[in-house]
Amino acid sequence: MSGFARLSSGVGGPSYRFLWRSRVVVTRLDAEGVPTYEQIDSVSFTDFALVAVADLTFLRVENPGRSVRDLLNALETLVGMGFTVKPVIFDKGRPSTVFRSVDALKLVGLKVVGAVMADDLVARMEFVSKEGMVVENMTFLNDLKYKVEHAVFEVLLGGLKGKIAFAANGTVKISGQLAPKLVGLVEQDLHLFV
Repeated sequence: MSGFARLSSGVGGPSYRFLWRSRVVVTRLDAEGVPTYEQIDSVSFTDFALVAVADLTFLRVENPGRSVRDLLNALETLVGMGFTVKPVIFDKGRPSTVFRSVDALKLVGLKVVGAVMADDLVARMEFVSKEGMVVENMTFLNDLKYKVEHAVFEVLLGGLKGKIAFAANGTVKISGQLAPKLVGLVEQDLHLFV
């Protein structure tokens, strides 16, 4: 059993909540320590929004759990055959409107994965700085073929702070006082990555 509820209008339009019933198995121990198993009904939910940008519709899942399969299956049932979803990934760039629209920006976290073929090595490196980093000044990365897995930026706009993190798999995490503004700015560029 599952269903949808409309939430109050948020950034970029209305948000929705998908609710579904799930079962959790609980183990109870009696006085002698003998386990008994019991199923308890639970209600899970996922909040999401449908965002229209440049004749395309994007599904923004807010605070996703480990899987959004139940939500996608329910949407397919509503929309019908032909419904497909694919993640927007930032492997060839990043949304630039957000970076042009802020007063100050600094890279505070970076996770890279690379390979040194001559030595048959795989490198996983994570860097964090409160002061900010400039990748071009990190000379030890010059001889390494690497892919950015995760990048975290701290942004400042009108005296308010926020953080935006991009992952190679398409996940974007936004936090801080600027979160609603940053979400809107990222969504403006989504059509460039399809």
